[in-house]
Amino acid sequence: MSELSFKGHTVVITGAGGGLGKAYSLLFASRGANVVVNDFNGAAAQKVVDEIVRAGGKAVVNTSSVTDGAAVIKTAVDNFGTVTILLNNAGILRDKGFKNMTDKEWDQINEVHLKGAFSCTKAAWPIFRKQKFGRVINTASAAGLYGNFGQANYSAAKAALIGFSKTLAREGAKYGIKSTAIAPLAASAMTETVMPPEMLANFKPEFVAPFVAAICHPDGPDASGKIFEVGAGYIAEIRWERSNGAVMKTDASFTPSAVKAKWSEITDFSSKVDHPNPGPDVDAVSKLKIAAKLPPNAQASPEVRFDGQTAIVTGSGGGLGRAYAHLYARLGANVVINDVNEKAANAVVDEIVQAGGKAAAAVCSAEEGEKIVQVALEKFGGVHILVANAGILRDKSFTAMTEQEWDLVVAIHLRATYKCAKAVWPIFLKQKYGRILTTTSVVGIYGNFGQANYSTAKAGIIGLTRVLAIEGKKYNILANTIAPTAGTAMTATVWPQEMLDAFKPDFVAPVVGYLTSAANEESTGGIFEISGGWAAQTRWQRAGGHGFPTNRPLTPEDVIAKWGVITNFDDGRDTHPSTTSEAVQQLVENFGNTGSDSVKAKL
Repeated sequence: MSELSFKGHTVVITGAGGGLGKAYSLLFASRGANVVVNDFNGAAAQKVVDEIVRAGGKAVVNTSSVTDGAAVIKTAVDNFGTVTILLNNAGILRDKGFKNMTDKEWDQINEVHLKGAFSCTKAAWPIFRKQKFGRVINTASAAGLYGNFGQANYSAAKAALIGFSKTLAREGAKYGIKSTAIAPLAASAMTETVMPPEMLANFKPEFVAPFVAAICHPDGPDASGKIFEVGAGYIAEIRWERSNGAVMKTDASFTPSAVKAKWSEITDFSSKVDHPNPGPDVDAVSKLKIAAKLPPNAQASPEVRFDGQTAIVTGSGGGLGRAYAHLYARLGANVVINDVNEKAANAVVDEIVQAGGKAAAAVCSAEEGEKIVQVALEKFGGVHILVANAGILRDKSFTAMTEQEWDLVVAIHLRATYKCAKAVWPIFLKQKYGRILTTTSVVGIYGNFGQANYSTAKAGIIGLTRVLAIEGKKYNILANTIAPTAGTAMTATVWPQEMLDAFKPDFVAPVVGYLTSAANEESTGGIFEISGGWAAQTRWQRAGGHGFPTNRPLTPEDVIAKWGVITNFDDGRDTHPSTTSEAVQQLVENFGNTGSDSVKAKL
């Protein structure tokens, strides 16, 4: 094919003073694009611009913070009249074990990675819409996909960018705007702090940049809404895969013990699996009808109970949280009812006490994790279970979404989950026991129109939970996340009444109960979709991908020529990485590829 030209295009690249950003800048400029080199380090950015200009290209420096997206994009418009491609690449690391991570280290990472991507994209979006063309590349990472020890903040932010990309892809489709998430592995000032030199030598940014150029070109392959792992000459698409799951009768026999009895079916990927695209596409109503016709559920023995344990449930003044609280109390637990609504929280406490259970209210924002844990300690002397359930909606198309609507949703969902987990963590470590259940959403997994803030925050929760699972495992702290579908005050704003009646929160609670019980000794770091008596597990599936030779330069044209292989999930070479080290192994195997293009068979 002829060489791709970016003449007439203007590319804004954040964090472009070195590493990947520099490689992107040089490649796009060499293909005729105007380039805005953004970096807080003005000298580093200027060096890149000078290199481009010396080679006959066009580039300018921007030193604004990425959180001031308007200023970043203004540089493009002032100098080149428009922007057509935005690469959200800027990033920092603040690695720390979860026990020692400070709020500042959490907030700094989210500010640069998440808020920066939001701010720059928000500023470019109206221009993209008006010209009916735009490309947004968001930079995730293996840590975002699989979690990584000591990177709860980074994994959360990087996972969040995947949810953000998926929603942008949906909202941009009719305007010719495409959005893709990439998980690149490349040598940079950032990765130098965590990778040995011999590894870095093989992870050249020049093996990532051609892929990005290929998917940004108007004539390039359609990668919108997709996720790719890229590094060391290896490129593969990755997508969600869901087990067929299990359906249970939605009556009094639907208990945590019944879920335990069906657990191997819920987590079985060996028979039928789904690959939802672009959304969850579960025929939940049909599954509910099947559930209604089933005989009572078989019960595992001994019965799953919570005697002597204390459970914290955030956002439990109604909906799902209230259903969880009642289930815990019924099965012997002390329950801390957290809600911002004092009347609602106290009403649930009264209901539980009248039924013979034990409960106390913690009336505050879910962001006040320490205060909630203090109530548990004062009233019941301990805490064993955290269910992070609190949430709000501020649905708005990305065009109309305000910064405040973004910040609020990310704070209540993602930051509050972090704060509550942080507050219980030292207690769980000391007692060598704890169960954490966080709440994502099908919107967080698959994206959804009009919910960029919500899908971003909910995807971030997946990344955070994966790290809690990794860091907690040796202390018998298990952490999982659920994507529940239920009729609640939150969904009441967007669902018809018959849906609200059919999908009761009571039909989610038993799965939550099992996952947070001592009976669950193995499942951790998992994602489970739940609705109306049906539960299934969701995991990553990676295409076999393609390994390009590492002894010669990779070009965008090379990438396009192998697109069918990079995105092929059906040739028997697919894998299911569940850790960062597993995922990186396939990239490492391409280090020595100095021959022809490599397509390795799955072992």
